[in-house]
Amino acid sequence: MHPSPAFPLRGVSVVRLISALRALGHRVELFELGAGSGAVGYVRARGRVAEAIRILLPDVLHVHYGPCGLAVPRTDVPIVTTFVGDDLNGTPDRSGRTTWKSRVGILLSHYAARRSRRCIAVSASLRSRLRSAVLRKKTVVIRDAVDPELFQPLPRAAARERLGLPPDAVLVMFPHDTTQPTKRLWLAEAAVAELRRHVPAAQLWAVNGKPPDEMPWHYAAADAMIVTSLREGGPSSVKEALACGIPVVSVAVGDTDLFREVPERIRVAAANAGALAAALHDALKMPRERRSLLPPGLGLREAAQAVVAVYRQAMAP
Repeated sequence: MHPSPAFPLRGVSVVRLISALRALGHRVELFELGAGSGAVGYVRARGRVAEAIRILLPDVLHVHYGPCGLAVPRTDVPIVTTFVGDDLNGTPDRSGRTTWKSRVGILLSHYAARRSRRCIAVSASLRSRLRSAVLRKKTVVIRDAVDPELFQPLPRAAARERLGLPPDAVLVMFPHDTTQPTKRLWLAEAAVAELRRHVPAAQLWAVNGKPPDEMPWHYAAADAMIVTSLREGGPSSVKEALACGIPVVSVAVGDTDLFREVPERIRVAAANAGALAAALHDALKMPRERRSLLPPGLGLREAAQAVVAVYRQAMAP
């Protein structure tokens, strides 16, 4: 869960959390396991992790992404594990069935949870995926956080000029990897195709693989955002869009608490083209005034403070 040349966007949220923890005065050392190493790679990393523990003498080990816990050797140092999505949800194939590989990942995540003194889940729905009351009891929800200094409302016209986008198009942003079946690009395409019956200028705008610090300009250029995922941990993109003042239409997935916290700018719809198109049509009628809609407590500093509280719980006798 850390950016690399092969996966420059993976784990950006972890890097931002580390910066926030350091800003609070805590020492954080990052140990990278290597992208795509899988379960075998995690086991092979145990020796290197053991050596790092011996040298650094940490107070807490914080594992991001459940299966990565395989890399942690037997130790007396308290372990905290954060679950982010597919590690507990699993990954469906194109037929909608959970892949065998991700089923193994779910089992490994439960193994990591049992070894951990405390756990973190990025949404209440993700926490509910833990299969025992004992594991759920020691898991706290700390939702995806946003850096409000980075994600803030920007002028729509300036954003479109910067990105070379047509000023008159109605852009429905799809900020997900279009190759992942779980994101259901086909459903977003069908919804926008239905929307065009009433809003001919509507276009689905897929945005993926952009530099993280450029994303506020992409949100600013959009008229609305759509989430059609079958499963999600957060997603963090919804909070980023809200911080940038963009209305969101989503199926009931991930951090559903947002649906009641920001009812003026989030529309939840059934997972079919007609319902999503109607919700988009409604969202596009919302005032064009851009202001941050991020609910209280979802800033990066607040998330870092909540994580520190978990560390202290894990360290307690």
